[in-house]
Amino acid sequence: MPLKGILETARTLSYYTRLQQVVANNLANANTDAFKVDRVTARIFNGSESPVPVQETDFQQGALRDTGRPLDLALDGDGFFVVQTENGERLTRGGSFRLDAGGQLIDALGAPVLGKEGPLVIAGGAVEVLSDGAVMVDGAVLDTLRIETVEDVSTLMKEGRGRYLADGPTTAPGFGQTEILQGFVEEANLDPVTSMVELVKIQHQYKANVDALQAMDAVLSSIANDVGTV
Repeated sequence: MPLKGILETARTLSYYTRLQQVVANNLANANTDAFKVDRVTARIFNGSESPVPVQETDFQQGALRDTGRPLDLALDGDGFFVVQTENGERLTRGGSFRLDAGGQLIDALGAPVLGKEGPLVIAGGAVEVLSDGAVMVDGAVLDTLRIETVEDVSTLMKEGRGRYLADGPTTAPGFGQTEILQGFVEEANLDPVTSMVELVKIQHQYKANVDALQAMDAVLSSIANDVGTV
């Protein structure tokens, strides 16, 4: 019994270690625009005797914050903006955009934001982005933002820095499923206070399992050193 208990407790400690890493990373990104939290759950699969940790990304939409900046954009609904990185096209919900020295619309990391005709180069004065993604410059249509999604968002590969890689074809969201809001950004979909409380609970649960492991180790030592000498 002690040996089995030690094994189960060791697995539990491994689970809480992973959970702590994920929750801490979520908390570190609480101020990252449109950050999507990762969650870890314990599941038992066919053929396994013990639960194993499974990590998944929660794509629930975060709150929309009014910034008043004309180049800040938020997606209310499904889909992602498309940016061109050195490794190819990537999807992102982060909409804190700006213009580079050449007038090209770029994201917070410097990647060009793509419209249906390619990178958006804005030369002019007033910029207006309509709810359907049409980009107007001085009253004339420049292009329309590419808004893409996938059939199953759980298949997206999270690359960090708010970017995702699709392992299959992407399509535009259905009609009326997405609205683009100018002058807003999407916040991270987590409550920092709740995450901090969760982190404290994890630490307490980890310590409780360490104490249990030490108790079982003491029992085994007693069996080996005391009972074995009788």
